[in-house]
Amino acid sequence: MELNKLKLSTYKDVKNYYDENKIKNVILFSQARSGSTFVTNYLSNYLKFDKKNIFPENYFINRHFSYLKEFVKKHDNFFININTFVYRRIDIEKENTLFIYLYRDTNEILESYEKAKKNNYYLGWEEYYSRYKEFYPEIDRSVSIPEFNHLVWQKQINAFNHAITLSFDSFKDVSDFLKNRSEIKKIKQIDASGKEYIPDMKNRINFSLTKKFYLFLLRKADSKKNSVKNY
Repeated sequence: MELNKLKLSTYKDVKNYYDENKIKNVILFSQARSGSTFVTNYLSNYLKFDKKNIFPENYFINRHFSYLKEFVKKHDNFFININTFVYRRIDIEKENTLFIYLYRDTNEILESYEKAKKNNYYLGWEEYYSRYKEFYPEIDRSVSIPEFNHLVWQKQINAFNHAITLSFDSFKDVSDFLKNRSEIKKIKQIDASGKEYIPDMKNRINFSLTKKFYLFLLRKADSKKNSVKNY
């Protein structure tokens, strides 16, 4: 399977589509080191989402897919960024929701991997995404991980009623692009130990205790398997 030329859209195209189709929710699919922290911050504000309804990927890290699915079902008017659940994301269903895939040049992502390794905050992203390859035997296993993720999206895009492939490069016309990227706070931070800061989810995830317990048991049962299918 080869990567055909995906139709890339700008963040301004996203705004036009969002307004014209009366979209209520946005789910941004991404991969590690694709610039999603900056894009989550900038795009959610550009689309005028309330800050309390913006959920970067940290909010769902190490969760079971069912947790995310229940969250999407129960809530509205949200902006979510997800860089996990690669296999199961086509199972997310929600009306008036725009599914966006963040496309960044593969070489730039690979360079970011190397920078992270050099500065001791690499979190095993290549190894993590490689585990999804068993689910896509038609994709050449020798391609780089960034290209593999692009190819997966190429297979998935038609599963959604509202879907856009967003070019990371389109943000480079934003005033003070580099400055804005370097000054992002409170969305995702990696401390000196290499650990990610996980935001406090208290009062943000609206589930009953019974539902939370059920999802906990589901995660415990599935975590015993070697498959990354639900993560």
